[in-house]
Amino acid sequence: MNTTIGDDAEYVAQLVAGDGNALRPLYERHGRALLRFSAAMCRSRQSAEDLVHDTFVELMREPGNFDPAQGSVFAYLCGVLRHRISRHYRQQKRWVTLVDESVAEPVHDSNGPADEIARTELTAAFRQAMLELPLPHREVIALCDLEELPYTTVASILDCPVGTVRSRLHRARALLTIRLVSLEVVELDNELPLAQRSLT
Repeated sequence: MNTTIGDDAEYVAQLVAGDGNALRPLYERHGRALLRFSAAMCRSRQSAEDLVHDTFVELMREPGNFDPAQGSVFAYLCGVLRHRISRHYRQQKRWVTLVDESVAEPVHDSNGPADEIARTELTAAFRQAMLELPLPHREVIALCDLEELPYTTVASILDCPVGTVRSRLHRARALLTIRLVSLEVVELDNELPLAQRSLT
């Protein structure tokens, strides 16, 4: 068994036994990745953070819901977060105004202000294009291209066959490309995945 997966399962077992301190190492290990996923799905950074927080609160309150036979703790947390994001959008009566609040750490390099501005504009355009995708396409891009999770893990999170993940990702990438072309961010003949390129 992978050491990380084994450790995660042990921490959850400790939560089941009533040891709340076991939540901290799980948060430190998976919090940032979950926040990246949440931010890719949400228009508000605050909403993204709140949803991740609620995901860990749910794990702390109901740790017994995790079944190691169904996959890793990280996949379980992604699934919980995904359902919370869906509920979040169902509860909203309308989209809020798009605000560019990237989760990525600030990039410091020696390319100069012009390059940094160009990078910021590209990230903002990519984020805008992502947020205009339908939710199912947005989440498969976030999981496969941004988080670079294996198709089998994504299939577990989305509760669908691997073939569905592949076909949905193909369609999502095509829609994202069309949107980025319309924003004049990329040329039509650029190759995918664009998600990683736009954030590097």
